Amino acid sequence: MRQLIRRLSRVGDCSPPPPSSSSSSARKKRSKAHAGVPEGHVPVHVGGGAEGAEERFLVRTELLGAPALADLLGRAAQEYGYRHQGPLRIPCPVDVFRRALASVSVAGDEEGE
Repeated sequence: MRQLIRRLSRVGDCSPPPPSSSSSSARKKRSKAHAGVPEGHVPVHVGGGAEGAEERFLVRTELLGAPALADLLGRAAQEYGYRHQGPLRIPCPVDVFRRALASVSVAGDEEGE
């Protein structure tokens, strides 16, 4: 779990690493991958498959270590493995993820006061 969180904090988005070439086209592709993702956030794709429609969330990286989200990340690791390429996907219903995210956000807000 810690390995996955470290990887996500370093990457910032879960897109595959850019080619080793430092060409301008590689930089353009990378900037497109970061488009719409604020610094300190990770795009997370939730749902899809039997659960219904997939939704994309932007999650603050510091929330990924919270127990509610760490449990869901553990499920993702079991489902897809740690070497999964592409965006971070969590195989759970969207409403379950929203509740977990809300509980983590509320707990984080209370600690800051």
